[in-house]
Amino acid sequence: MRSFLRSALFIVLIPVSVLGIWIVALNLGANSLLRRRRPDPSDPPSNYGIDFEEVHFPSRDGLNLVGWWIPHDNALGTIIMCHGQNGSMDGDTRQMPPLHEAGFNVLMFDFRAHGRSEGESVTMGMYEKEDLLGAIDFLGTQYGVTEIGLLGFSMGAATALIATALSDRVCAVVADSSFGRLKRTLAAHSVQRGIPAFIVRPVIDWVVNLASIRTEGRLDQIDPVRWTVHTRKRPILFIQGRRDHLVSRRDLKKMANRAPGFTEIWLVEGAGHREAYDVNPDEYNRRVVMWFKTYLVNSERIVA
Repeated sequence: MRSFLRSALFIVLIPVSVLGIWIVALNLGANSLLRRRRPDPSDPPSNYGIDFEEVHFPSRDGLNLVGWWIPHDNALGTIIMCHGQNGSMDGDTRQMPPLHEAGFNVLMFDFRAHGRSEGESVTMGMYEKEDLLGAIDFLGTQYGVTEIGLLGFSMGAATALIATALSDRVCAVVADSSFGRLKRTLAAHSVQRGIPAFIVRPVIDWVVNLASIRTEGRLDQIDPVRWTVHTRKRPILFIQGRRDHLVSRRDLKKMANRAPGFTEIWLVEGAGHREAYDVNPDEYNRRVVMWFKTYLVNSERIVA
């Protein structure tokens, strides 16, 4: 009898244990995705001999965001820089001086749950779009800026593409290493960290679903491949490293092909995810500055 009970208990414990492990894995995955990020080391524009003003403004859903306003005395236009999902705006300061030297005002800011800004959850663009739209609103009300260029990196690039579909003030975009489909990029990241692909695929679906429930949103609806078709005729420069294994080349081409306006893809030899600037900074700066001088300064927009 005792042997029978032990066997029955063992049979019951197996599925219960598997279910418990599954629940723990999903929660760990959702926590990792949503957690507030550790900021990059402080790197203000003053480190580059450039004056700036710390600014505070609300996201469209009411969070307090912190940024740096870097004005130019004879500005050709205004560019917002949108950082990626790790670190803070400090990590991108080194890419700001060429824009300022070329004659542009620049606004840098921390997305929610990053750096100095409020917020506890990173949503990979779902709510970050509210931050970027708040930044666009702020430039209009505070400085009278009505035409804006966006330079985004990774999550910031994805957010820039979403915001371009939602704001008629965006005139030109540079999207560096934007993912096309969030789940595909999360899966690729997990595989790179050594998790078997056959485990990753079902887990990612459930992690995104759980994260959506926690944030009362739809993370499965933020894929830029869904949004670029709505960017009207805004010119978009896509930058991606040829060795970027986190962003699908097929999705990159889909985004470029679906955008109604002029698009260009620059694939950088020897560069991985977000490494284009590191591999060839001079060419990177030349292309980005020329893009904004061509399509932001000399903007002949056709608004659909």
